[in-house]
Amino acid sequence: MDIASRRSWRFLLLGVLLCSLGGCNVINLNRRLIQGSYARMSIVAQERDLTAGRMRYYAGGQGFPVLLIHGFGFSALENWEYQVRALVRPFRVLAPDLYWFGDSLPRPGQAVDTAAAQADAINELLDRLGVCKAHVVGVSFGGFVALELARRHPDKLGKLVLVDAAGLELTQAERDQVSARFGGARDIVEVLIPQDVSALRSFLHTVFYHRRWIPDFVLRQILHEFWKNRQARRRILRGMQNGGLLLPGDLLHIGAETLVLWGRHDALIPPSVGERMARAIPGAHLRYLEESAHSPMLEEPQHFNRLVLDFLTTPRSVASTPEGG
Repeated sequence: MDIASRRSWRFLLLGVLLCSLGGCNVINLNRRLIQGSYARMSIVAQERDLTAGRMRYYAGGQGFPVLLIHGFGFSALENWEYQVRALVRPFRVLAPDLYWFGDSLPRPGQAVDTAAAQADAINELLDRLGVCKAHVVGVSFGGFVALELARRHPDKLGKLVLVDAAGLELTQAERDQVSARFGGARDIVEVLIPQDVSALRSFLHTVFYHRRWIPDFVLRQILHEFWKNRQARRRILRGMQNGGLLLPGDLLHIGAETLVLWGRHDALIPPSVGERMARAIPGAHLRYLEESAHSPMLEEPQHFNRLVLDFLTTPRSVASTPEGG
């Protein structure tokens, strides 16, 4: 665990201790701390009304835009805390909450339950903000949205970074591997939307390489976040299970220069998926983070940021190919 992670964890642990005495919400406390940090860097929360509904996003900085697309569970605020600090210096950062997460909600009757629909909404947001082209970084489900953005709106992409990305149909061997790591579970919905505190604790121990002590009252607060907009999130996952994922051939026409980053110990989306993804996307580079599972941007933020910054700031014509492994 690097210095940034240890410092953030000490602050959060202090918050846990204080909240255990005073009954406050640790999740809300952490969000206020992050928002205060963002405000000091002139990164502010904003909203836009789009065709499907209101979308919340965080924006700040100058330079070429970098779009950060978060994964399943929490929102942009928690997902990209360490990356926004590093990227806001050389870039204009845009970090939206996808619909059904954070503070972004579609209007009643608007079905935004697929990665493709989310990608179209992100494309509309970029249009409304006057962004013609942006580098795109997506993690987990956000990586799937990034893939769909690259496939459906290729003119919008500068470079593409896929982090432990969903989107590819798993092989039978990969499905068996994931099931074994999650106690024999075969239903991804039950894995990603835990039923109780015990299931959530087991899930967090599996998707993070470095296990951390979290008291039950905090787990209950986290579980409440996982349960927000639960039916819509179930529809997203069911759609992915029922033929909504991609095959390697669907990635052959992605033209953006692509970096595939993967936690070496990812139990949710195995590293073999990253290998197949990197082989399918023309010219893609693959790198592993050796001390991470499914969330390397949180577990190894300094190493992660260095890889991303080097990739995004190196001109394509002289970019060196990182070694996989």
